[in-house]
Amino acid sequence: MDEHIIDCCSLLNLYTGWGGLADLRELRWTWYVCEAVLNEAEYTREYGADGVPVLIPLDIRGLIQSGILHSARPETKAEIDDYVSFACEVDDGEAQALAIAKHRGFVLLTDDRKAARIAQRPDVAVRITSTAKILQAWAQLDTGNEVRLREVITRIAGLARFSPSMDSPDCEWWRRYSQG
Repeated sequence: MDEHIIDCCSLLNLYTGWGGLADLRELRWTWYVCEAVLNEAEYTREYGADGVPVLIPLDIRGLIQSGILHSARPETKAEIDDYVSFACEVDDGEAQALAIAKHRGFVLLTDDRKAARIAQRPDVAVRITSTAKILQAWAQLDTGNEVRLREVITRIAGLARFSPSMDSPDCEWWRRYSQG
């Protein structure tokens, strides 16, 4: 069973797309969120009654209490040292997630290009995945998920303001589902 750690942006992407994170359970992997992300992810966006996006509080601690997510923080000297080193290049959430993924063998779920480049360096060697890859895996689990995919991607684009970069291998796949 793969253990994954989610950075802040990817967490917000999935949360806005699905309207929560309950769908993560379908993937049957263990999902972690680091302490820095707990402090960063205070709000998300949702459509109000008038169809206009509004900020709403995000209760990540509630998601941890529900068992959907597990909390992680740098504990060893090596994790802390790498966290500090990575924090010179990326935000705290990505830096902590990278350090934990490196030392615990977790897969890093990130859509941050800098974090992905760091993860792929030989001295870091962290396996990565992305919002698009997670949605592809989720869609393959059930035909109902595939039917919802256009709505989920539209919500991510509208609420989280995310789409893969033009040079991403998932860009064309994403565009197929995001166009009406």
